[in-house]
Amino acid sequence: MISSFLSPENQHLLNFSINLKRSDTDRYRRMARLTVLAPPSPRPYNTPMNIYRTCAELLESGASLVMVTVLKASEGSPGKPGFKLLYAQDGRLFGTVGGGALELRAVEEAGRVLETRTNLILTLNLAQLGMVCGGEVSLVFEYLPAQKGFFLFGGGHVGRALVPILESLGFLVTVFDSREEIKAQLEEDPQRRLVIGDYGDISPVLEQAAASGFCFIATHGHEHDYAVLRQLLAYSNRYRYIGLIGSKIKVKNTLERLRAEGMAAPGCLFAPVGIRLGGSTAAEIAVSVAAEVVALRHGVKADHLRLSEPEAGLEV
Repeated sequence: MISSFLSPENQHLLNFSINLKRSDTDRYRRMARLTVLAPPSPRPYNTPMNIYRTCAELLESGASLVMVTVLKASEGSPGKPGFKLLYAQDGRLFGTVGGGALELRAVEEAGRVLETRTNLILTLNLAQLGMVCGGEVSLVFEYLPAQKGFFLFGGGHVGRALVPILESLGFLVTVFDSREEIKAQLEEDPQRRLVIGDYGDISPVLEQAAASGFCFIATHGHEHDYAVLRQLLAYSNRYRYIGLIGSKIKVKNTLERLRAEGMAAPGCLFAPVGIRLGGSTAAEIAVSVAAEVVALRHGVKADHLRLSEPEAGLEV
């Protein structure tokens, strides 16, 4: 029944409208109907379990966010200690700190925290915000960076050695390979994603790979490597790192093929991949690649193995 959807105030309004003359009743019925058809709160995440689950999902999807928590609140405040609000990178909101002018100010401040990436504790006077309940509310703003993705094209010996190292560095790793048997060779992990597909058509993961910004190419064939690299470069220029395994001769040939197709080698291409550590086993190469990624993330100079412009035959 309609009455079961109404608040006590609106139930009173509906009952009152029945006793009015017909011309007025229509107007009040429309008001009641608007209340009935209005969707429930788009942010029904007031329990810690829901908030933390949503928080984890957002971070794993690549969205940074700010968690706003009511630390202290005066009696009568709409926000109670422990209430939480999530402000996502794309502007979506989950949960609540009490609504009204308090929440409006919290959202504005969360946007600034997202930009500065600086945590904050803020105490607000509710009367100064125009809220008649008065009192004070203390809010904690915590910036939570998204977990970065990393795409490995090739689940061979080097790729399998590299996966756990990258995961220990905080990356969400996706392995793309064309061989079904790779499933049995990669250890199961709920945080790890494995995609079996055609190296000649990586379109199902191109947007995700570009959004992650980090890719490593080590398939089981030179032509597969080139096919993947060409598709990545043709699709986007947003990458921070594309590592390509191979000898100097292979890399020179690859760059020549790119130039012949009118494609320039971007600064994010590290080929041969890794930094100079002296090792040659799959595990040692994986460490070299991971070290290169760490150096890049922190802006530290390293002895990269990639060809310099003269070595690659590029114009300086």
